[in-house]
Amino acid sequence: MSTRLRFKCNCAHCSQHPDGFTYQTQQVVAKHTKKWPPVAQPLAIRDPTTNLSRPSEGTGINQERLQGRLPTVEENEYDFNFIDDNIPGPAGEPYDHPDDPVPIPHPRSHQIPGNQLLQDFNFCAVAWPDVRVPGKRPGVRLAYLNTVIANVFGKQSIQAATDALNNQLNCMLLEGVLPEHPWPVRHLLSTKCRLGIDPDQWITQYAICPECWKHLTPNQLKELPSPECTVPDCPGVLYDERTDAKGKCIRITRKIMPHVSLIGSLRRMFMRPGFAKSIRDSRQDQPQRNNDDDYVMTDIHDGTLWHELETNTVREIGELGTVRDRPQDLDNGPTATKLTEHRYGLHLTLNIDWMGILENRPHSSGPIYYAINDLPRDQLFLQVNVICAAIMPGPKEPNIQQINHCLEPSTRELMDLKNGVKMDVHGEEEAADVFADNEVLACDMPASHKCNGTAGHSHDFHPCAFCDADVVKINTPDGYNNTWSVKDDFHMLRQSFYSRDAGPARQEAILRDHGVRWSILNLLSGWLPSKKSVLDFMHCIFLGIISHLFMRILFGGYMLSGMGGNESPKRRFEDIVNAVKWPSHVTRLPKNLGENQSLKKADEWCRILTITPVILWWSWRDANDKIPNSEPPLPPNTIAPDFSRNRRLLYQAILHLCMGVRILASRSISMAQAHTGQSFLAHYCLECLQLRIPLTINHQASMHTADMIKKCGPVYGWWLFAFERFNGMLERVQHNSHDGGRIELTLLRNWVQTHLIYEYLLALPADTHSFERDQINRIIKVQAQDRGSMMTQIAVYQSEAAEDNIRLPLRTAKLINLRTYGSPQGVFYPILLQYFCSLWPDLNLVGDLSCDNGTPFYANKVARALTYIRKDGIRRTRVPVQIMALFVVSVLDVVPHVCVVVRRLVFLLADTNTHLFSGTSTLGIHVSYAELGPQEVIPVSWIECPLALIPGDLWITISFDHVSVQITLM
Repeated sequence: MSTRLRFKCNCAHCSQHPDGFTYQTQQVVAKHTKKWPPVAQPLAIRDPTTNLSRPSEGTGINQERLQGRLPTVEENEYDFNFIDDNIPGPAGEPYDHPDDPVPIPHPRSHQIPGNQLLQDFNFCAVAWPDVRVPGKRPGVRLAYLNTVIANVFGKQSIQAATDALNNQLNCMLLEGVLPEHPWPVRHLLSTKCRLGIDPDQWITQYAICPECWKHLTPNQLKELPSPECTVPDCPGVLYDERTDAKGKCIRITRKIMPHVSLIGSLRRMFMRPGFAKSIRDSRQDQPQRNNDDDYVMTDIHDGTLWHELETNTVREIGELGTVRDRPQDLDNGPTATKLTEHRYGLHLTLNIDWMGILENRPHSSGPIYYAINDLPRDQLFLQVNVICAAIMPGPKEPNIQQINHCLEPSTRELMDLKNGVKMDVHGEEEAADVFADNEVLACDMPASHKCNGTAGHSHDFHPCAFCDADVVKINTPDGYNNTWSVKDDFHMLRQSFYSRDAGPARQEAILRDHGVRWSILNLLSGWLPSKKSVLDFMHCIFLGIISHLFMRILFGGYMLSGMGGNESPKRRFEDIVNAVKWPSHVTRLPKNLGENQSLKKADEWCRILTITPVILWWSWRDANDKIPNSEPPLPPNTIAPDFSRNRRLLYQAILHLCMGVRILASRSISMAQAHTGQSFLAHYCLECLQLRIPLTINHQASMHTADMIKKCGPVYGWWLFAFERFNGMLERVQHNSHDGGRIELTLLRNWVQTHLIYEYLLALPADTHSFERDQINRIIKVQAQDRGSMMTQIAVYQSEAAEDNIRLPLRTAKLINLRTYGSPQGVFYPILLQYFCSLWPDLNLVGDLSCDNGTPFYANKVARALTYIRKDGIRRTRVPVQIMALFVVSVLDVVPHVCVVVRRLVFLLADTNTHLFSGTSTLGIHVSYAELGPQEVIPVSWIECPLALIPGDLWITISFDHVSVQITLM
């Protein structure tokens, strides 16, 4: 569709428009003037004071029309058969893009009778891109939204989404309901702009050097005198020059890095309804609460590091290399305040990771995430609340120098946020000061060492970023008995600044002697490379230590061989793993685990460790249900490993590992429990050394887990499961497989687009039609089928109800008749009546068929059956039960109560449990008869966690109490 100059058409046909005229091309105006001659109008009188035309007295022109907003004339399809596509643009070239803005017409010598040139008036201030004016046409707005959602979440191509939009608009046109002003746009890209959700308005495409990755803004790229990199001694070339069709020389960048402003993203977030209220107010918190070893920590804000961050400080370096942080000089003198003293003091978690994007060739892309730890735990790791500041381009992973250049833009913004930035807050009249600081660096071990500038985990002298242990201590008791010394952060900072200004040879010497390199994060005041880096529990324990146990010791040491036929340890192992009945939300293990011994995901290793005490006991037990104090026979044609294969000693060490990991991975934990878990983990490592089992850097690094919990709270608040899930979301985004940063640009567009659509749905106008809201809710629920997506999160926010930390289903359940519900019918009515009589004694509840005085407990009016609930559990004394039914019950105006009907598993005696397994209470193992007790009603808040069931002559149940739970009906 062509774009051309538009003129007012006052013909008899166009004058019937509410504005009294329409905008048409010159050819269409001439046609209309001939076919429908204009109605004679009184001459306009020029007002000398304003230099604007005003109607003469007595004229019938509507004064309000002159004061209204000028209609948008980007696209007009009146009389499209008469459009001439050869009308040139201002430079003589035809307009070749349908969404280019319409040029403002310039005065010409000739005028068309009865028509006037466009004259502007009533000017107003331009709006920022994030100010959305959806318009007053809900039908068109909904068509726009359907198109964008189909492209972003339905994975429709741009052309397919555009065609679908045109089909919807054409249907409206045929029915005569398509608005004329503003005329609807008909392209996906224009649709995003019209809705205010165009991601390109928020993304900066930095041109980076292919060698050192030094970044330049688009304006800086235009001002370069030559394509050579501006970094001294760098051979990189930034761009190539080409000549376009107009003969203009353009610069094509060889590599780009898409980046999103950290401050700009926070500005948008604070304009979301309810976001600012969700930010934790830590001004009244008591610091150092976990100095009490019995204090139970529930989140990252219970760690010591939360209250140590400062604002309004600057970092200085002395002539001799000493690094210090001092208060910034303000108008009222030097002042430094704690981050927790501000209402909006944000504690950020920085994560960097790499993921494979392409299947046919290696290509690693590296997202840079910032999570806001001040949000509630159930909102912290939602995609719409996590900022993806940039995605580092592939195909190879960058080195430390390249990472420094990639982190530079967001590090500069963090410097500004440490001193406070004024931001508008939704619902508040005045702008608020928003402060932020990077609390922790949470990455896997290789990425963490690259970002904080420490030596790699395979370094001979400095493999650990937290202590002075060397590679020799990894396989000696000295690495596990607390005889090491912690790293001196300020010594590391001094050597890092030395390394920044040194030559390559001196940098290598500093790395060898002090284990540190230059990192851009060292410019941040308050940043300490060792203290503010955390050990990733997921990679270190699940993908490191547990994987080492199974792959190197159990499978590699022939501890589960296939000798013995159906009674072989391997067959027993496979049979019991396949017999486990897992909770509905828990990842299943492969059926052929004895053959396919390599698990790819961390949660799979986590699941198998939970049942390891049971499956190893079942695989190795003798006729007396004991673990033999001997080595299993070796399969033929195999070489015995170098370590001891004694099953009883190895089983005892594995029990210590299972107990330590279970305690350390708890959602709520005290320092006393953390030290206990750390002790179990150390015992496992020391016992492995006694068995001559070679250990890895992960075993030695795990000795710092209790220290990490001390400064950052439970591992559940900072392990990397959520960030790995984000990588999985980006891996599923469709792209064109183009190198040079174009793949990463597509991924970042999808991330920002998700944020913008979420904000658009939250900011629907108050006068939105109910039908439109229903349609939008339907779209949300359809998209919610993709579990974990942004649409699921919106659905949960919009539809779920919460009570006692319980989240109810998305849809409101229907009332049921308790006398006919269940099997046998009516089994639930008497026990529910008895339960609620004790719960609400003031109501004096009586049966609905009773003649006694009181409040009737109507069987068909009080209860709704639930299909599932969501609940976060904490550790207490636990009893395994089977859930029979879930109900939400409401009587009169009393707050509805959620309860559950359960049947307890009949326990064995305590000494029988201990006879079969040691440490059953710590491991969450319960052994019971294959019987269920009578039905009983309990509050749903009593439910702690789901469990795995291993059926047989005796039922073995294993509880899950360190993960988010969803209990479903069986």
